[in-house]
Amino acid sequence: MSKEFRIGGVVGADAGVTLTAYIMGSPMVTRKSGARETAGEAFQAAVKHQSAGRHPEAEAACRRVLAIRPDHADAVHRLGILAFLGGRLGEAAALIGRATGLDTTNADFRCNLGLALRAQGRLDDAASCYRLALLLRPDSVEAQSNLGNALRDQGLFDQAVGACRRSVLIQPARADAHMNFGLALAAGKSASPAVAAIRHAIAIMPHGADAYFNLANLLNDRNDLTGALVLYDRAIIIKPRFAEAHANRGNVFRERGQVREALAAYDEAIAANPKLVEGHSNKLMCLHYLSGVGSEEMFRAAVAFGAMVGRSTNAVRTARSATRLRIGYVSGDFRRHPVGYFLAGVLAAHDRSAFELVCYSNNAVSDDVTRQLRGAADHWRLIARMPDGEAASLIERDGIDILVDLSGHTAMNRLLLFARRAAPVQVSWLGYFGTTGLRQIDYILMDDASVPAGGDRWYAETVIRLPHGRFCYAPPAEAPVPIDPPAARHGSITFGSFNHVAKIGAEVVRLWAEVLRAVPRANLVLKWKSLEDSDVRARMRALFVAESIDPARLELRGPSPYRDMLAEYGDIDIALDPFPFGGGLTSCEALWMGVPVVTLPGERPASRQTLGFLELIGLPELAANSASAYVQIAANLAADPSRLVALRHSLRQRMAGSSLTDSRRFTRGLEFAFAEMARRRSAGLPVGPFPVRADL
Repeated sequence: MSKEFRIGGVVGADAGVTLTAYIMGSPMVTRKSGARETAGEAFQAAVKHQSAGRHPEAEAACRRVLAIRPDHADAVHRLGILAFLGGRLGEAAALIGRATGLDTTNADFRCNLGLALRAQGRLDDAASCYRLALLLRPDSVEAQSNLGNALRDQGLFDQAVGACRRSVLIQPARADAHMNFGLALAAGKSASPAVAAIRHAIAIMPHGADAYFNLANLLNDRNDLTGALVLYDRAIIIKPRFAEAHANRGNVFRERGQVREALAAYDEAIAANPKLVEGHSNKLMCLHYLSGVGSEEMFRAAVAFGAMVGRSTNAVRTARSATRLRIGYVSGDFRRHPVGYFLAGVLAAHDRSAFELVCYSNNAVSDDVTRQLRGAADHWRLIARMPDGEAASLIERDGIDILVDLSGHTAMNRLLLFARRAAPVQVSWLGYFGTTGLRQIDYILMDDASVPAGGDRWYAETVIRLPHGRFCYAPPAEAPVPIDPPAARHGSITFGSFNHVAKIGAEVVRLWAEVLRAVPRANLVLKWKSLEDSDVRARMRALFVAESIDPARLELRGPSPYRDMLAEYGDIDIALDPFPFGGGLTSCEALWMGVPVVTLPGERPASRQTLGFLELIGLPELAANSASAYVQIAANLAADPSRLVALRHSLRQRMAGSSLTDSRRFTRGLEFAFAEMARRRSAGLPVGPFPVRADL
């Protein structure tokens, strides 16, 4: 799941977002039997009902107030609060907005209007409300802190830090103010001060589960997985049915490579909140790491998710009749992420005379890749805080013909938005490796390597096979020139894998141990960010020791800057692809740096990604058809130093001359697929398979 920070309070996902409703009007009185209820008495009844959790009765009492006094600002405001608590965001904003007109000097009304607008994703309007509240009451810690939250949502991290810092100065003893300050610092990449601020909040409020949850998220982001796990456990002790904490606890186990423990944690999250979409998505994602899970089991689990989500009741628009098709790309990964890297060349290569591109970003965080993608799009929309209904309305107003999901069940997905049928044609592509399970998504873009003939039955979507692979790799300009393989310098072979440790299960370790036994003087380098954690390193060493591999033959590396990571392929002779979840971007990076990759494709698409790359560059012989063949291919490469040198200095040219890196050729095929989807829709034809021309 995405690590959205969550803090307690009446509503919202941040500290300090508590709706304030001060009673203004007549003092409490005792009504004589038979006397008519006054507006003040009805309002006080509303307050009592709301305090007791009787919201329908509270709403009825407020309406009795307004029947007596239509201009009773506090009753209108409280009706807005009740609408907000009931999830009726548009009604809440309208009512609280009306209250601000009835009482223009009330800072609390302005602040609460900001909360309703922020919940709708109207971040500029929300920030304006908080600023007006501060003009009315400069010492309002709620307005100052919530202004910081809205600025953080907009990606204005320096301004957010400033606003939240001021809230702490106003009331240093407010735990929620310190919490929001910490979250703003974290969003601005000031990790150590962020941890200190949230620890300060815990010191003030030591029994708040949400504080431990947020601190755990920060430690997780810093690769302190052991520390994060302790804090998630603490949050769950305080609040046993804390579904988000269970889910993020599962994420920690996955980062540690403990896949079955992760699945158990996701089950706990789903048990605590069966409607927690992130829990279901995390579980589906995690199943891809496990050997022994077949396509049928994956399909059934995904379809069960789709059934839980339900079918959209929205009317489906017909595709527009226009010169240019409007394509909407939806992702939380328009950044330094595999999706960002694979998408960069495609966006730039789109034919702007025939296609208009709108990117819907579900992440306020940006980097240099974000800026590159934003520059290649015609329009950019931030939907990170926008409810699904609001986002669907925005997409409809934008006139999107084809909406493309780039996430599937990975983090920060917006599958519930697609479940609303936000566009006439909906497509899954790039970020996921199996069916979403949603019948509302019409097509999924794959290729022959990923989904061989007969594999279509494992998809809720119609499978369309792209002729030039389903990925288009944009080689990074910062990649160093490949150097001679280390065996040529040191006389011994070094195998390596820079893949997620969750992909390196017991079966993978067992086979890699066989490779090391077949090449007795060889070493193995593993690199992944979570290997910075001492417990993860110890666990990985123990797995190899259990296979009788001397731990001295194992080198474990943590994260490094991107260019440095690419340069570290200079320490690797041969890359070993894990299974049943093989490399995607990782394999492309290895090949671009001149390192051959040995792979073992299986039945599921996640295991066949590297196979697709190897076929496109003319090296299918590096794909094994059995475990024993995998060992033999690796051993044969290790015994052929001249071939390793030749591959080191030719792989980049092979890739550059193939369709794997030809963004123009790849994008013409993609555009053909989009145009045919729109044509079929406009002609009233049913969704169904069709071939994509390979000669474009």
